[in-house]
Amino acid sequence: MTTTNTADKQPQIFVYDDIHPEDGAMLQALYSRSPDSVVNHLEKVKSAGSGKFMSSYYVGYGHASIGDCGVTTIFIENYSMLAAKAIQDNALYSGQEASTRYLDFAAQPMYDPYNHPASKAILDGWMDLYNSSMPKVKEALAKKHPFDATQYKSEKIWQNAINARAFDILRGFLPVGCTTLFSWTTNLRQARDRLMQLKNHPLPEIRTLAQDLFKTLYAKYPNSFTGEEMGDSERYAARSAYYAEQAERDNFVSVQNLLDEERILEEDLEELEQGGMVINKTELDVAGLMDFEANAMNTRPEGANLNRRLGAYGVYQLSFLLDFGSYRDLQRHRNGICQVPLIDGGFGIYPWYLNQLKDLLGSEYAAFEAEVSRLLEAIENLPADVKATPMLNQYLYPMGTSVLTQLAYTVPQMVYVAELRSQKTVHASLRPIAQAMGRVLKGDFPDMSLYIDEDADTWTAKRGEQTIEAKVA
Repeated sequence: MTTTNTADKQPQIFVYDDIHPEDGAMLQALYSRSPDSVVNHLEKVKSAGSGKFMSSYYVGYGHASIGDCGVTTIFIENYSMLAAKAIQDNALYSGQEASTRYLDFAAQPMYDPYNHPASKAILDGWMDLYNSSMPKVKEALAKKHPFDATQYKSEKIWQNAINARAFDILRGFLPVGCTTLFSWTTNLRQARDRLMQLKNHPLPEIRTLAQDLFKTLYAKYPNSFTGEEMGDSERYAARSAYYAEQAERDNFVSVQNLLDEERILEEDLEELEQGGMVINKTELDVAGLMDFEANAMNTRPEGANLNRRLGAYGVYQLSFLLDFGSYRDLQRHRNGICQVPLIDGGFGIYPWYLNQLKDLLGSEYAAFEAEVSRLLEAIENLPADVKATPMLNQYLYPMGTSVLTQLAYTVPQMVYVAELRSQKTVHASLRPIAQAMGRVLKGDFPDMSLYIDEDADTWTAKRGEQTIEAKVA
């Protein structure tokens, strides 16, 4: 009888966070072929290197799960809001983006899709409106919400809250072509797959970004890519042709798309324009959730997440109007489907922004409103030699433009978004949407434990405390 000495096979945990992504991928892959400890595998990696292994087993033989194990972070600067959305339109996206709610975007460069004097004049017009209105709005907010030592921990926090609210309001008039900064933490396979899709994106800026990102990654991790992914090689020809054919619908959804696909009906449009929410529950098993998941839904404490198994009961389909700026916040929730809407100006400026400015600017509001109307008309009446298209015109609209937003959410995802986005620190145009989600849930599941902030007031001193600052020693 043969016995095996297992004295050295005791439970152990190791953390390695200082190794090259391709080395990390190789280390994990070796587990699938050898029961040896990672400590010994690490010595092999150091002596042999991961390059040959990755090129042979990941690139050469298509073991995609190996590429999942190599993680990197990419920092992308001074690309448009639409470019950021394209990278982020991915259920596996992780990263951060510069906040229009906390930063002054006055000095950010613009992406002009036409490089024409007429389009430049529109972009400059929005930025002039943003910059000239900022001090007026801050002054009006300071009068409306004066410093109160019992409410604010310091005068600096009060000033931060005033600034944040001013950015909240005037971000609605930043053009979508305004550039931003964002990061992307991804594994190497996901980067490869996403960039191969974006290679055929309908916007030239994003096609160029995809190529530039690939070149940067290929130079950094040459053993994790063939180098042919973004070209015209026969190896990827069928895949590339498919992505090209689907590119426009894969990356944007128009109002007409939703009508054609019967996600909404013609008679729904009037309700949406009046601020309503169209709710479709035909794909949700409400009775099944009530019968089998009542305990899970009704006893959940604040801060706990519903188990994702509840997603097996189907989804809510929700449609509503929202400004593109706040749509961007919703799109960051990865567990639902939140298609990128085509910005066409058909629903005008989201009312919240104009109502705020009407209150704050007083007699100067009429001139502000007239300038907004002039710029919107200029987009619709670009000169013929611009050769304008609805796709490229998106860059010229402001972030406060109303867009038809369509969500497909499971109950766990809807609970999560409703609770998180109903808090007072959330943008005031998005809070009512989250609160409405909470009411829908409560209507279908009256005994469900929900933790929604239903207060209509959106001013909070906490906005002044949401900063990243160095600690004072």
